[in-house]
Amino acid sequence: MKNYLLSSIFIFSVLLSGCQSVYEPIIEEAVEKAVDEYNNSNPLAERVIEVEKIVEVPVEKIVEVPVEKEVEITPTPIPEVKTVISPNIEKKWKCDADSEACKINSGVLEGEYNASASKNYSTGLSFVSGYKSSELKVDIDLCYPTARPCWQSNGEDGYAVLMAQPALNDYTYAEFKWIPAIATQGWEGTIIYNSEIIIRTPTGWFFYTYNPLITITDPDGNQSTYQFNNWKAVDTALYTLD
Repeated sequence: MKNYLLSSIFIFSVLLSGCQSVYEPIIEEAVEKAVDEYNNSNPLAERVIEVEKIVEVPVEKIVEVPVEKEVEITPTPIPEVKTVISPNIEKKWKCDADSEACKINSGVLEGEYNASASKNYSTGLSFVSGYKSSELKVDIDLCYPTARPCWQSNGEDGYAVLMAQPALNDYTYAEFKWIPAIATQGWEGTIIYNSEIIIRTPTGWFFYTYNPLITITDPDGNQSTYQFNNWKAVDTALYTLD
């Protein structure tokens, strides 16, 4: 049995050695082919090197660029402030019931209204409308119905003006509030203005009886008239005599 095992081992060794001689040319041929292909004596090592290479890829820096946001700005409308003139406001003449001049001029009291030359008179007559005194035009004919002029050539004619009466204005249809357009508080709406009439008589007025006629014109071109009665021009020098 022992001899049989030894014989078997010897035969396997001989066969292995024969196989090796056959395999070696095949391996050498494969190596030579690999060398020719990769131009390297050790193609396996070359592959390892290629695998181990560190490839540096340039990293682009991220820059945050601010994006302009378009915002649509709607302009704030500026309110237009204006006085509203109501067509229902009646332009009228208002006479002070306690004024003797008004009583005579209106015919309630009989008599004459004595008026001296070159003097200012407040007759107690007011004009009421939706306009300020400064917005109204006032004309007066102090000579009516006598032919003009009714004063001496070296004299001056008289005139009439409207004096504002704020305390008598009617603010029923107006509101006092903050107005952005003028950046302050003020009245917005309709204010009924009261204006008192002041008359200046002519210089060198002739001594006649007159019925002065006043005409007021508003910005719309509307006219309102009022006629005084029984104005008597007097000479002031008469009152200085003894």
